[in-house]
Amino acid sequence: MRETGMLNTHQGLIVVYVALNVPFAIWILRNYFLSIPKEMEEVAWMDGASPVRTVVSVILPQARPGVFTAGVFTFTACWTEFLIAVTLNSADAYRTIPVGMALFGDQYDVPYGTIFAAATVSVLPIALLVLVFRKAVVSGLTSGAVKG
Repeated sequence: MRETGMLNTHQGLIVVYVALNVPFAIWILRNYFLSIPKEMEEVAWMDGASPVRTVVSVILPQARPGVFTAGVFTFTACWTEFLIAVTLNSADAYRTIPVGMALFGDQYDVPYGTIFAAATVSVLPIALLVLVFRKAVVSGLTSGAVKG
């Protein structure tokens, strides 16, 4: 990261988070995509749809809950990640929420109330996201669980 000039940048964090979370998302989505009936693809092919049209019009609408669930999990993993953010970003302008909360205290004082308030506020976006779309998250978790 130092050689590419990506230390203390948002782009550096984005590259690392994507590299770490794409395998996790693929692992989540694998069973979900396997649960989509192969016949749907074949019917689209018989109707004359191109491979791109089949993916966009047939596969992705059925996979929306699984993609959303993988997105929520990867967003949560990035949002709460500490070690990479503290390693790659030392400038105050690029600190993430977990790193900022870790720096609230000093050597002799730990402001537990302030840290708890910051933790509560930092969890609100994730909680609201899951609360609003809980039906999609639950169906995304359970749809790929059973094959057959």
